[in-house]
Amino acid sequence: MNGNIFLRTSVVFLCIGITLGMYMGGTHDFTQMPTHAHLNLVGGVLMFLAGLFYNSHPQLSRKTTLIHYAIAVIGLVIFIPGIWGAQIRAAWAEPVVGIGSLLTAIQIIFFAVMVFIGTGKKSTLTGS
Repeated sequence: MNGNIFLRTSVVFLCIGITLGMYMGGTHDFTQMPTHAHLNLVGGVLMFLAGLFYNSHPQLSRKTTLIHYAIAVIGLVIFIPGIWGAQIRAAWAEPVVGIGSLLTAIQIIFFAVMVFIGTGKKSTLTGS
């Protein structure tokens, strides 16, 4: 079950995103709506889908899954504070968002490649 790490991590990010949404609703300050949305969609939904995909395609190597996971988590952990900073107009935010969004884009491209490889007739990335 290669994808379980994605499933578990997605639930953590989703809980953080939902908590942020509850905080915004309670304070009536929706400044961080983009942060909330990216946590829920990229951290929660996309990672959950990746977990389901990897669990349904066990022929893909654990190493490949872990490379995708590492890029996804590092990207999100950089991206989310960058979005937060951009919403409060922090001077440091722009390069942080840039690095985080680049890593996030790389992990999505990596995932797309895995989907095409994993759903093909033969996988060249098999083994553990």
